[in-house]
Amino acid sequence: MKKQFFLILVLFVSSQMFAQKQIAVTRTVKTIDTVFSVDKLYHKKTSKKISKKEFEKLVKKNPNLPIERIFDNKGNIVKYLYDPENSDSIRMETSGNEKIEIGGFYPELILKTLDGDSIRIKDLRGKMVILRFELEADTFRFKKHEIKELDEGINQTQRASEIESIIIFNATRQQIKKGFDLVDSNFKLIPNGGDFQNLLHIKSFPSTIILDKEGKLMEEISMSSDINILALLNRS
Repeated sequence: MKKQFFLILVLFVSSQMFAQKQIAVTRTVKTIDTVFSVDKLYHKKTSKKISKKEFEKLVKKNPNLPIERIFDNKGNIVKYLYDPENSDSIRMETSGNEKIEIGGFYPELILKTLDGDSIRIKDLRGKMVILRFELEADTFRFKKHEIKELDEGINQTQRASEIESIIIFNATRQQIKKGFDLVDSNFKLIPNGGDFQNLLHIKSFPSTIILDKEGKLMEEISMSSDINILALLNRS
């Protein structure tokens, strides 16, 4: 009986130790961005590539390694930068693309629509551009009624040809097809736009960006009720 009890006790302790080890491993993995690729990692000051072995040593010293992401105009991460002088515990911070100030030219983004068409922001010069940022497309977080109101505002101007309207979703094609059922909408839909949202420093959702006809940032608007399409069009 004592032997059986001792065996059960050993098995219990071993299982607990194994569980704790598994939890520790899981926590370590979670400190690394799931899209991170060490092949794109460079030292910020020297511009030298950091090897996988060097990276593992750095992470061992600091699991919350401060790494910055550099995006191209398609929203793709092209490079990661490690800055040893950055002592903050930041993980995968977006950098290298400064926030655009009012009156500044917007980045020359290249967006791919739900239908597979490409939109180049620089090719939209001569039109006022409405860039709307949404997290989801098929839940209550998608403010579909606001899009409907914006559509109505665009149509009421009777100058829709002077406006390009785009929604950048952090949602998949399937989610957008499921949730976006507005008929004859003016908006072109961009799926999987999370990296664009990071690139452009969008922190609240939904958010609306207005670009004037020269491609400059005119307004950043968080409340849809503050958007007066005709007044903005006349200013642009």
